[in-house]
Amino acid sequence: DDTPKLPANYLQTKRPSTGSIGAVLLREPAVSRVFMFLQDSDSSNAAWFYATGMNYCVALSIAFTIWQAGDQPVVSLHTEGLIQIVVESILLVELLVHWLSSSEKRAFWKSSYNLVDLLAVLPLVVRSIFGVAPPTRLENAVAHFTLYCFVPVVRQLKLIRKFQKLRLLMHVISTTLDALKLLLFLVCLICNFFGCLLFITEPVQSQSLPFAIYLSTVTVTTVGTCDLAPTTWPGKIIAGVLCIISVLFMAMPLSVIGNAMSQAWSDRHRILLVIQARRRLKMLGYSAADMPRVFKRFDRDGNGELDLGEFCALVAAMRVGMKPSEASELFVAFDADGDGAINEMEFMKALFPLDYRRLYRRSSGMTFGA
Repeated sequence: DDTPKLPANYLQTKRPSTGSIGAVLLREPAVSRVFMFLQDSDSSNAAWFYATGMNYCVALSIAFTIWQAGDQPVVSLHTEGLIQIVVESILLVELLVHWLSSSEKRAFWKSSYNLVDLLAVLPLVVRSIFGVAPPTRLENAVAHFTLYCFVPVVRQLKLIRKFQKLRLLMHVISTTLDALKLLLFLVCLICNFFGCLLFITEPVQSQSLPFAIYLSTVTVTTVGTCDLAPTTWPGKIIAGVLCIISVLFMAMPLSVIGNAMSQAWSDRHRILLVIQARRRLKMLGYSAADMPRVFKRFDRDGNGELDLGEFCALVAAMRVGMKPSEASELFVAFDADGDGAINEMEFMKALFPLDYRRLYRRSSGMTFGA
């Protein structure tokens, strides 16, 4: 365990309070109900029905756009343009209401979800320039491809909000990124080395060094080219060795990602619950700087730990919209050592891992690097 041990009086002396505890707990949420309605589909039944209905409407608009780009469109270009303008106008109104109801106007655009929402309404600019009826490919290729290729893709990206388990994939990527960087470097080295060998031994087939590296790359990825093959014996030997190395090597990144995904999926409930709690705290305006004072306030017996009752009281007081059953599950997720209590470091490490490193590890003299 790399968690540093702190002095007994650390909780009382490490971070003097700079604000009122009551102001932290009793303040109004930093976002309005309208913002929560649009931001979190689990905030109410009405929000869930609205989000579900909008998702189905967006999905239907994607299918409609693709169908209209076929050989037999279902409606005329003018009617199609009117329908698309109505859809994008609704998306624009939703985006404006969402932005105006947020407390942090600049921070609003830091969310990738909100940037996708902005991209989804940009085709309105193209329609305002070229008119209601979409231009054909011969009339204006750029506008045509924007309205028929860009629109369905960006609208489908809007549906990512619905698939919260996609966060598991991001979690897997973040945990395996260091290993993937090394494996990607080795793949590039193999492609470069064997590409140079093929360029030397196959002057006819390898028209240039970049083309030889391309042949090496498609061989490593097991894609291959059916119309090209080595003609000399040295080239055939090199290609055979490359095929064997490729089969052995490409199994490593797949196994790394597969193993990480399997572990994340088996622990998906805890991971998603922690992500949800962190997201709701940030939406309501709570920061890592608030947590130590809040934690100390609800540590009623002063032992530096929260039991289940104290933790549920903290969650209820912060009004993050979490059910008692979810608060109990979150308590189990935070209790890393399983002793039936959560100390401040476990609390901060689970909710704000970056701030945990900054506040705790630096204060204990631990540094990162070599």
